[in-house]
Amino acid sequence: MTASVTNIDESRPPVVDTLKVLDKVSGSVIEELPVNSPERVTEMVENARRAGQDWSQLSVKERVKYIKRARNEVAKGRTEIFSLLERETGKARADVVGELLSVCMDIGHIASKAPGWLKTRKVGTAPLFGKKGRIVYKPHGVVGVISPWNAPLTLSLGDAVPALLAGNSVVIKPSELTPLAVKRTIELMNRVLPPSVLQVAIGEGAAGQALVDHVDMICVTGSPQTGRRVMARASQRLTPVLLELGGKDPMIVLEDADLDRAAAGATFGSLLMGGQVCMSVERVYVEAAVAAEFIDKVVENFREIRVGANGIDAEIDYGPFTSANQVNIVESQLKDALEKGATVLIGGKRTGEGAGVYFAPTVVTNVDHSMEIMKEETFGPVLAIQVVKDSHEAIELANDCQYGLNSSVWTRNIARGIEVAKMLEVGNTCVNECVLSAGVQNLNFGGVKASGLGFRHGGPEGLRQFAVPQSLLIETRRRKTEFPWFPYAPKQAGHLDKLIGLMYGR
Repeated sequence: MTASVTNIDESRPPVVDTLKVLDKVSGSVIEELPVNSPERVTEMVENARRAGQDWSQLSVKERVKYIKRARNEVAKGRTEIFSLLERETGKARADVVGELLSVCMDIGHIASKAPGWLKTRKVGTAPLFGKKGRIVYKPHGVVGVISPWNAPLTLSLGDAVPALLAGNSVVIKPSELTPLAVKRTIELMNRVLPPSVLQVAIGEGAAGQALVDHVDMICVTGSPQTGRRVMARASQRLTPVLLELGGKDPMIVLEDADLDRAAAGATFGSLLMGGQVCMSVERVYVEAAVAAEFIDKVVENFREIRVGANGIDAEIDYGPFTSANQVNIVESQLKDALEKGATVLIGGKRTGEGAGVYFAPTVVTNVDHSMEIMKEETFGPVLAIQVVKDSHEAIELANDCQYGLNSSVWTRNIARGIEVAKMLEVGNTCVNECVLSAGVQNLNFGGVKASGLGFRHGGPEGLRQFAVPQSLLIETRRRKTEFPWFPYAPKQAGHLDKLIGLMYGR
């Protein structure tokens, strides 16, 4: 789930003293926060490094106990978190509650698995027989997390919790648009966590730069442009990076698909959280034989979508944009498409009244790859549908993109759907499903091409990326010498020569 985060430029941007966080419906100031200077962020990292010395010495099971107790504190304070998250993002209450629920479920899953996944592993030692081999998992040190505005809790704690379980201390810099729920959640967790093990830095680009410059691992969710800048900056210290970047996720509808389900999936997948999700369905390739029927069903579904101001009792499916600037990107792409011959079947314009920035559910047809709307991330409630002659054309067009995050294939022939899915140049693919693969804890979630580097979830590898594997070779026998040691004898080379011949041919 990505959104643009504050740019991290080579030159340090000016630092502001306070940060005003706005209610996305009313436009009023929810809270004004003091901004952490680069010097303060550097100090926070050093405090985290000191705190991490004791934290890393705890057993994994002891760290699990802390994390579970911290989750309990968050659950107790959930009403306040819901309110903050709803106001600062503009999202529907169902999305807000679902976000915190998914975080709590993820914590439970990874906490139950962490002791086994981080346990020292025994490995063979061939060709050095008789010795012992071990792989131990040690923390990087301080992990920095730069998270976006569209899913503030999921995309900050989704990295922070496994990093903590692996023995790291963590500093999170949430988006300047949505820092309140993250800040409050960390305050609640810190009721039980040791001091300075988990901290939050408030600020814009300067705070993010300071974090990149001093941590031992950096995790960023944002745009490809931001990812490249972070990676370039981190390379100066060879700091490991985890990047989840943008998406332009394709949906392929084959002629034997269940069109009712596919249309419903396209509606949900493109309009969830107002389309402000990195794995949103943004472009559809539908086979010509069923295109007209499919498009009609999608348009009818879009007519039923409710857009408006959020609230605990609001009957809406999505609310205003979290970032008012994002609507300019949506409108620019639509303008480009219309000028090149596209047709808007429904929506295509701003809607609603008041300070919030709303956009109507939009379906666009007669599109092709000369248009930005088929190539660049839209990140809004817009679905572009292109008719294709067959699955081969659909696959070719789906892969004709710089992004490679998520995708979906819709067909009644499951075996065929899996084969088509394997041909897509993406990190994740669903068959007769969309978007929800990101919430499956045992599936990797990450992108290829410009969509990122590394992954979340996915079993032990998803946790172990927050640790440094250290290899141990151990000799327990009392031996005075070894065959490869000095002094060399001419017959050694001869023995090795014969061994190569016996094993691999003369």
